[in-house]
Amino acid sequence: MPFDSQQRTARAVSPDHNIEARVSPDGQVEVRFQPGTFETYNENQLSYQLSRLGMLAWVAAQRARTEAYRVAQGLTQQEVVQLAQEKPRDPRRERYAEDLATVEGTGVSASGAVRIRTTGMAGWSVQLESGCLRRLGEHGFLADLHSAVRALFADREQKIILIKARYFDLGIPRRWRELTDQLAR
Repeated sequence: MPFDSQQRTARAVSPDHNIEARVSPDGQVEVRFQPGTFETYNENQLSYQLSRLGMLAWVAAQRARTEAYRVAQGLTQQEVVQLAQEKPRDPRRERYAEDLATVEGTGVSASGAVRIRTTGMAGWSVQLESGCLRRLGEHGFLADLHSAVRALFADREQKIILIKARYFDLGIPRRWRELTDQLAR
């Protein structure tokens, strides 16, 4: 069940079904392990499970957001599909969407043990420092994971603001945008 209609919280489960992620409507992420499973992982196994879980959680959150919009507007699912098909083509918005799909985000935990990289939030890569699972333990690891996720979202949001400034008037001076573009290259 990827969407909790009462709380509007998206839910995703890792491929091995041992890790759950919940994403609230305000973007807060909570990750937890099934009891007794954290100790069974090594860094490589957990990196894989978390990489897949990140992508699944993002998809679930986007679906939950779409569903919340549909419910708030009092639309059926068919009406939402029909509205999307009837929407006039806007090349500028299409280029904007393409740019969003290529935004690369990076988040590093406070201790540096967890590194997350995304491309357009569809491709996730989670890297764990060797030995961090045993050194941090479950609670310490989850704290590091959550700090890496927060850092990822902050990095991504900064980059999206600059992309929005290219397409929409946000009041950011053109020279600042040019300088940030130069730095990004």
